[in-house]
Amino acid sequence: MRSFRKNARAVLFVVLALFVALAVYFVYALYTYGNRWQTNPYNVRLQDQKSAVTAGDILDRNGTVLASTDAEGNRTYIDDKSTRLSLAHVIGDSYGLTGSGAESLFANYLLGMDSSLFERLGALFSGQKQRGSNVKLTVDAKLNDCAAENLSGYKGAVVVMNYKTGEILAMTSSPTFDLNDLSAFFDEEGKEAETGEDGALVNRVTAGQYTPGSVFKIITAAAALRYLPNAQEMLIECGGPMAFDKEQGRYLPNVSTTPEEDAENKKKPESELEYLYVRDYQSSFHDELSLTTAFAKSCNVSFAKIGLELGADRVVRMAQELGVGVDFTFRDIVIYPSSIEKGKSDYENAWMSVGQYRDVLTPMNLCMITACIANDGIMMEPKLLHSVINSNNRITKSLTQTVYSTPLSTEEAQALQQLMVAVVESGTGTRAQIDGYTVGGKTGTAQVGSNVEDHAWFTGFVLSDDHPYAITVVVENGGSGGTVAAPIARNVLKRAIELD
Repeated sequence: MRSFRKNARAVLFVVLALFVALAVYFVYALYTYGNRWQTNPYNVRLQDQKSAVTAGDILDRNGTVLASTDAEGNRTYIDDKSTRLSLAHVIGDSYGLTGSGAESLFANYLLGMDSSLFERLGALFSGQKQRGSNVKLTVDAKLNDCAAENLSGYKGAVVVMNYKTGEILAMTSSPTFDLNDLSAFFDEEGKEAETGEDGALVNRVTAGQYTPGSVFKIITAAAALRYLPNAQEMLIECGGPMAFDKEQGRYLPNVSTTPEEDAENKKKPESELEYLYVRDYQSSFHDELSLTTAFAKSCNVSFAKIGLELGADRVVRMAQELGVGVDFTFRDIVIYPSSIEKGKSDYENAWMSVGQYRDVLTPMNLCMITACIANDGIMMEPKLLHSVINSNNRITKSLTQTVYSTPLSTEEAQALQQLMVAVVESGTGTRAQIDGYTVGGKTGTAQVGSNVEDHAWFTGFVLSDDHPYAITVVVENGGSGGTVAAPIARNVLKRAIELD
């Protein structure tokens, strides 16, 4: 009998512990995901609210009206077509096709679901239809126009953040769509299409998962600064391609290749080669390089060697601390996760360290990393909501700056700043220079197939208390990051400085 009571108490204790754990998780999930559940376009209550309430306006940070509701209750969008196209993914559509624009993310404010009981009663007794709150975003319409104009003719994405506050100042994706004509995204029966031709409904800033190429060297450099003693004074030998055993992918440091031999090897199919190779972009031979020079020249061989010296686990750990592989649950914005996968051989891990294995980054995640470096190691939570103004013209919610994490020490971040400034001053990113300002950055030219052009990347920042801007640009199949993406970044950053 005594044993039975003892067991019963143990079972009761376990049940109570599970109940408490479930309750805690429910509260956490409600806080973390509640806004997403509430504003899901398939939420029946949301659909009822749309018919009962006049939706509020969406404005940019300067008060330019981007979306409104006409007298008939129809949703209308800004007349300027270039602005409408550049901000289509930010605004989102009232059908919920995009799912991650302001129309969906902030539907609870726009449809008055946050209004007080007195406000609802006032609308009821007045006989007037309740009006939702206006939502002011952090983006600048003019800056978005500039970003879209510079991206014109390409597929890709541009995002600009204030690295001290986390405010998203520009976010544009190409190809885009016209909010005034969504017929192309419905079939003959009026059912939703997927994403349209060329994925036009996809916001490439937050959902584009790209091979990073050499912009990943930021992460490898950060790991070197943390784990390798005297990393800033180290010298790396780049005497041509690194050779690896074809069967096991083991690094063979004693096998050297002359420029003439390498030229001949490049003409042969891989099956006819004696070894596997990791070579520099355009097969450069750099001799002995410092970390700063290797980073400025974007030397694959140097960073592959650094990656192997670090070990794959340390590179992966640094990437994860910087948000790679993290499922972000921000209230203002939905970001698809980046990812990193450790290789099974030296050869695969060498390529991982230069961003050419199975690593993928979203432009938003990379911009957060870049902003973190510029902000002395503090990563701010991205913010899209500037303020909420209710129907009585009272501000009910304002921007709150939130530190997401501090993955880098001040010393590590400032060392990375110096590496990135050297890229723009004398390395592969000189076309991002802006007269009178200190600009840092990193180019990337990501190989994505044998018969297609490389993806062009640039990520960087302006070191300025008055203009604390970080930017990431990706141009699909654009070619060289230094030639194509860096000038786009320069033009957009210059415009951001002009707009202040």
